[in-house]
Amino acid sequence: MTDLVNEQVLAHTYDGGSYPDAWEAVEQYRRATRYASKHNTKSGATASALDLPRSRLRTWIDEDGAPDAMRAIETARDHGWLNCEYDDSEFAGLNALVANVLSGGSITERHYRPMFTINHRGEDSHIFDALELANVPYEVVDDRDGRADEARPSDGGTVLGRVLAVLGAPVGPKADQRLELPAYLEGAPEDVRETFVYSYLENRAIPHEGKDTLTIREERNREYLKDLTQLINDVTGGGVQLGDRDIVISSSIARELGTIR
Repeated sequence: MTDLVNEQVLAHTYDGGSYPDAWEAVEQYRRATRYASKHNTKSGATASALDLPRSRLRTWIDEDGAPDAMRAIETARDHGWLNCEYDDSEFAGLNALVANVLSGGSITERHYRPMFTINHRGEDSHIFDALELANVPYEVVDDRDGRADEARPSDGGTVLGRVLAVLGAPVGPKADQRLELPAYLEGAPEDVRETFVYSYLENRAIPHEGKDTLTIREERNREYLKDLTQLINDVTGGGVQLGDRDIVISSSIARELGTIR
């Protein structure tokens, strides 16, 4: 499968900013800059020839500017996020990052800045491998008043947040949303589904008091918890049940997943 992240969908995360239709602005930018380069014209002549606003073209042609969505497309392409496929190493990283946002991290609503939880495994947390696979430079933020340490992108972060949102990661507070599992997991190769599940469990699965089982407790809409339970069952081969409040992973499956504890 291709086109997991394409230019047009990424551009539309900028709708309502400087340009109501960000993809239209990208297309106009490309038209205008191609024309100006081919005919060696400035913004005025290009605007007249293409019937586009000169004020817009002045920024693009005379001042070497570009729409934010165009810059994002270039950044995403440079990092290998655009048009990635299931078997690309960059997508393997993005997949784990989406799981991390759903299970503990976040993406800010205003600027799409992602923050990723560093779980109890510390330096061995999957998040570091995921960031490296996705070509994301990062910094670790600790001393957060008792909250878990976080890894935050130090370059291209807001574009990464938009890419993850395109893939299905929630933007803004998760408790306020009706969550869904990413659509790309349907029909995805087994290794993609496994990576997602193991990344999720590494963050959220905790020992069940007095038992050898593992438990996931999250304040999420019921349909999401049902789908998550089914996905974990599909990957582990069974032994996972959704109760009134918790997803409970049987002791036999928990032993097989011992490396996440």
